[in-house]
Amino acid sequence: MTAANGIRLVLFGPPGAGKGTQAQLLRESLGIEHVSSGDLFRHHLSNGTELGELARGYMNRGELVPDEVTIGMVIDRISDIGDADGFMLDGFPRNTTQAEALEAALGERDQRLDRVVHIQVEDSELIRRLSNRYVCRACQRPFARDPETGVPPAKCVYCPDGGDIYQRDDDTEAAVANRLSIYHQETAPVLEFYRQRGLLADIPGERSIDAVHHSVLRILDTAGAGAVSKS
Repeated sequence: MTAANGIRLVLFGPPGAGKGTQAQLLRESLGIEHVSSGDLFRHHLSNGTELGELARGYMNRGELVPDEVTIGMVIDRISDIGDADGFMLDGFPRNTTQAEALEAALGERDQRLDRVVHIQVEDSELIRRLSNRYVCRACQRPFARDPETGVPPAKCVYCPDGGDIYQRDDDTEAAVANRLSIYHQETAPVLEFYRQRGLLADIPGERSIDAVHHSVLRILDTAGAGAVSKS
């Protein structure tokens, strides 16, 4: 599959929904830029850009980075993407202020989003997935508990010296439940913002990776921009 005339989309999904995997598959299938707000922050901070130093100042004072800084980073990035290339936003917008700013910035270029994809998974399944996740301390590859014994592997089979396997603090059941609560509080108004504009597509995420991916592609094929062509 290839993208035609630069589809522009936003990808939403709670922690554990497989959003990262789907983002990678969509980038490969559609040939569009994957713009992650987290990656942008790391880029600006590590390179000491003006926006990065501004963000660092707030972070060093223990303050939240204001919306206008985050908006500046994202708008600056998508402004570098050609009209015909398209992009997929991941981690942005996080609130309606950011959504309105994105809409205004695209409008100045006579552009609009083609679709907002929301991967839906029940909280109980997300808690099961994430609380069952362990990672290698060395290579960060994910592992799960053995389905029969309920015990995770003791050592990483990918690392030459067998890296230690551990569970991150934010992957415990209580921590996951709290992360999901915050996600729903932040995301619900943004999803409604896009639902009112007829852009939101809810995709059931409790299926195989391929099934979810093909559902997303079918939705994008009806986005009205001739965005996806099968090859």
